[in-house]
Amino acid sequence: MGDERTEYEEEHGGVEGATPDHDNRAHDHQGHDDVLATADLFAVDGAVSKGSQPVRDRIGGASLGRPLGYALPGADLPGATDDGAAAAATHRDILLCFPFDLEELPDGRGYQQVTVAVRLDGATHALALHPAPGTTGADGTEVAAFGLGSSRLRWTFRAPGRSGALRPDGRWAQAVVRLPRTAAEVSGRLSLTTVTVQPMLGGTFLRREAETPYDTPFRLQVAEIWPAATPPARLGALPGAWALSAYEDGASADGEERPDSEELPPGLRRLCLAVDIEKYSARDNADMVRLQRVLLRTLRAACEQAGIEWRRCGRQAQGDGYLLVLEPGIDETRVVPGLLDGLAAGLAVANTPATARGRTKPGGRAADARAPGRIRMRASLHQGIVHEADSGYAGSAVVALFRVLDSAPVRGALAETHSTHLVVAFSDALYQDLVATGYEGLPATGFRRVEIHVEAKSFTGVAWIRAMHPSPGG
Repeated sequence: MGDERTEYEEEHGGVEGATPDHDNRAHDHQGHDDVLATADLFAVDGAVSKGSQPVRDRIGGASLGRPLGYALPGADLPGATDDGAAAAATHRDILLCFPFDLEELPDGRGYQQVTVAVRLDGATHALALHPAPGTTGADGTEVAAFGLGSSRLRWTFRAPGRSGALRPDGRWAQAVVRLPRTAAEVSGRLSLTTVTVQPMLGGTFLRREAETPYDTPFRLQVAEIWPAATPPARLGALPGAWALSAYEDGASADGEERPDSEELPPGLRRLCLAVDIEKYSARDNADMVRLQRVLLRTLRAACEQAGIEWRRCGRQAQGDGYLLVLEPGIDETRVVPGLLDGLAAGLAVANTPATARGRTKPGGRAADARAPGRIRMRASLHQGIVHEADSGYAGSAVVALFRVLDSAPVRGALAETHSTHLVVAFSDALYQDLVATGYEGLPATGFRRVEIHVEAKSFTGVAWIRAMHPSPGG
């Protein structure tokens, strides 16, 4: 670390306003085995030229705990698809723990958001992340996590509410990583960015972003890793999760791309489901909140009915819609019927009170699914290569999925079908694989072929649309 600090000082000439206790450098703590380094957090927006000296406001500081490692026995983990014996001969799975504490802030300031980034060296990559993507803690802290299958990991912890603050001490992030069995150590670099909030006069808030000035290296010898008797407990995401909605853009504070920013994350063939609530923007605020709760509850119930573990799905919230990216290797012939039945059943349950009221209309007419207060959705399904990118999920399959979902034929099908709460659209390729071949639970009856043309996006394609109703007894 000494060379890195010297390079930083030579480049920046020191930071004005630093105190002896809080220097501009990260400090080694060789006398404290549990502390890797302390690091200052400098304002990203506070660097101005003063002669030849940069001036950066010190916002706070952090204590980076020394990473801990636990050797794991064979575990059923996302990404661990190798045969157990073969994997044991070539790889080693380790649970890495990254503890950190934030400095208490004066003047009523608090940390609204903190992001811890880890870059692993060599062929080491993540099989699981804890807290998992989309987790909401008991104190309301919302967690976004990124990096499955990658050597670049990131956790963002966000306080609830407009002016909420995170507890500064006792925070941690964990990852189950796989490294070659011949590797003698696990190494990498740690960095932190934060967003602080300070109440101002007139009910306004001052928010400032800060960062550690450079990455802190860590090294953990395999011989020092502790044995773990059991794999880590599975952590599920709770309703109200903030999923993949705020990540750093891969650029440094000065706007320059980082040297490894062009690395392509792994591309895996995934089944994708996108849903969107009809006429969401026409609702009042309270109804929007209710609809988002129903949407998340319905999706979780549909996954349960399809035999899909919620925490293993990639999830991206979009206000009036949601994207689910299912894990690789699932049995689509069973999962897809279960998802569709679960969505239809969930919407039927959510609309049951409104349905009961609708049946009281004079003349004994059947209830109209478009009645005020009802929740109606469009859904689209597609499969293809998907990359877990820095701000969500990327790939032509995801683009095509949303082009179909938002297309005029699919919107029109829901608007014209008064008796249903759900209209689903299959991509042509998925329809040919699952429906045209006659798999159980996916009859071709009710599907109709439409051509999709989105001139503004230069998109053309074919989709198969069907109005869904709950299965008998569902």
